[in-house]
Amino acid sequence: MQTQIHQFSNADRQWLSQSLERGRAICTFYLKEKAIDAAALDQVFALWASSPESARKFSADEIASGLGSLFGELLHKQFRFSWCRIEDRHGNETALLDETTGSIVMPVNAVHKRIEPELQNQAFFVAMWQMIAAHLEKNTNRSEE
Repeated sequence: MQTQIHQFSNADRQWLSQSLERGRAICTFYLKEKAIDAAALDQVFALWASSPESARKFSADEIASGLGSLFGELLHKQFRFSWCRIEDRHGNETALLDETTGSIVMPVNAVHKRIEPELQNQAFFVAMWQMIAAHLEKNTNRSEE
């Protein structure tokens, strides 16, 4: 199956709204702050990951959808990525698309991949943000030449 990009449906928008709300609740629980950026998301993920599994207030799925959605919303606002749904032979995934460069980011999936004991101690939101910003800058400068 060839990869297909679908616009967000009403159900997708509702899911996103709920995920953003959950993400803000998670950040408030761990940081007691309102400002959310990539560094804050790294702090929240580290605090969640360092707590004993039996004492965690939020499940791995809640962390992935909540923090991943917040990260995606940062990309949406800062770089004007569009929320979409990507469908391929592996399934259907929430994503963001930069229509200028064709770049696709799957933030919820990215968080899910880091919910592994050997990866949980590594900060990744700031690194992803920096890589995405550098990629967009490089490709924007290239298209202006």
